[in-house]
Amino acid sequence: MKKTILTLILSAALLPFAASAQNIKFEEYDLDNGLHVILSQNHKTPNVVISVMYHVGSKNEEPTLTGFAHFFEHLMFEGTENIGRGEYATYVSEAGGSLNANTSWDRTYYFELLPSNQLELGMWLESERMLHPKIEDIGVNTQKNVVCQEMGQTRDNQPYGTVMTKIQANSFKVHPYSHDILGSEEHIRNASVQDFQDFHDMFYKPNNAVLTICGDFDVKQTKEWIEEYFGDIPAGTVEPRRPDPNMEPKRTAPIKDTVYDNIQMPMLIEAYPAPAYGTEDYFAMDVFNAILSQGNSARFQAQIVDNKKTGLMALGMILPFEHPGAFVIQAIPNGVDLSVLESDVDAELYGLLENGMTDEEFQKVMNMVEMAQARSNSTIEETAESLATAYTYFKNTNFVNETMENYSSLTKEKVLEVAKKYIDPDQKISIYYLPKQN
Repeated sequence: MKKTILTLILSAALLPFAASAQNIKFEEYDLDNGLHVILSQNHKTPNVVISVMYHVGSKNEEPTLTGFAHFFEHLMFEGTENIGRGEYATYVSEAGGSLNANTSWDRTYYFELLPSNQLELGMWLESERMLHPKIEDIGVNTQKNVVCQEMGQTRDNQPYGTVMTKIQANSFKVHPYSHDILGSEEHIRNASVQDFQDFHDMFYKPNNAVLTICGDFDVKQTKEWIEEYFGDIPAGTVEPRRPDPNMEPKRTAPIKDTVYDNIQMPMLIEAYPAPAYGTEDYFAMDVFNAILSQGNSARFQAQIVDNKKTGLMALGMILPFEHPGAFVIQAIPNGVDLSVLESDVDAELYGLLENGMTDEEFQKVMNMVEMAQARSNSTIEETAESLATAYTYFKNTNFVNETMENYSSLTKEKVLEVAKKYIDPDQKISIYYLPKQN
C-alpha cells in the first residue's frame, strides 16, 4: 500500500485480469458450505499459490461506516484462535514463501506463494482466518492506527492523493462508489469492535468466497486437504449487502470542480460514465480509449504532447468497476492554462467521435491487444487472481479464456457506436487541480 493513489489510478485499467494467449486449464466445484474452488495446475516451477477472494469491496460498505473492506485487508493478518498476533506472516516467510493482499471497490484478495511442499500450510492459514480471525480490541486498535496513518501518507497528505476521491465523489451521487477505498478516518476511528464483527459476519464467509489453488500440486491430495480444512467452516447466514448496479441516475448537466492541493503542477481531469467491467461495451470503450491514449502514436500523445505541445502528458482509462463506472482522462499542462489544455483534449475526444478512426489506427490497437494477451497471466500469481476475479465478477471462470474473442468481434463502427452512448457533453465532469495559493 505504499503506492500513491495517483499511481494506482494510472494502472487501474490493468487491475482485474486478462486472458492469456493459450487457454488456462482449470477445474472448479463447490463445497457444501458454498465455497467455490478453482484448481489450475502448472508444473513449470515447484511453487503453488493459495488464494482466497471475498466478494466484498468498498461499494458494499454502509455510507456511515466506510473503509471497512480495506480495514479487513489489514485486520485479517492479526491472527486467529490458533495463530498468534503477528505470526501469520512468520509462518509463510519461514516456509520460504511470500504473501500479500489487496482491496478494490468490488472484492478483497489474499494470497500466499509457497514452495509446493508447503501447500497444506497455506490451506491451514487461509482456513484459519476464514473460520475464526481475531476481531478484538488490541488488534482493532492497532489496525485503526495503521490504516489511518496510511490514509495520511497515500491520500490526505500526498500530492494529487485525493484525485480518486474527487473523481468518485463527482461521478456518483447515489451509488456507494461515491466514496474511495480507504474511506473516512472518522468512520474508522469511531467504529466499535461490534461494527467490525458485524461486517465480518456479513461478508467473510465461505459462501461469499473463492478459493483458488494454482501451480505445482497433486489434484487428489489437494482436494482431500480442501475438504479437511475448509469443508466444515459454517456458511454465512447474513445476506451480503449488494447495491443495485443501476442505482446511479443519469447526469443531465455537466459538473465543474476545482481542487487546491499541495502540488507544483496543475492537472486536468475529465470523467464520463462508463460501462461495467467485462461487458461488451467495456471492450469497445477500451479500444476507443486506446486510440486516444495508448502508445506514442495515440492521438493525445501525437497531437497534444508532440504537435501542439500544450500538455506534458494526457491519457485515459476506464475504471474497472463491477458496476457501471467512469471513463477518466488526466492531463498535465505544458505551460498553458488548464482551459486551453481542456479545449485540446476535447478536440481530440470529440473529433474521434465525430470523424472516426482510420483502419491503421484500429488495426494497431488490435495488435496491441493481442500482444498484451500473449504476455498476460505469465505467472501463477497472475493466473490465480485472474481465475478468482472471473468467477467473482461473472460467475463464469472461463471468462479468462474469452477476453480475446470479445475484442476480436469488434469493428470500428461498433467502437464508435458504443463510445457515443457514454461520451456526452451533458454528462462531462471537469476537475481542475491547482497549486494551493499562499
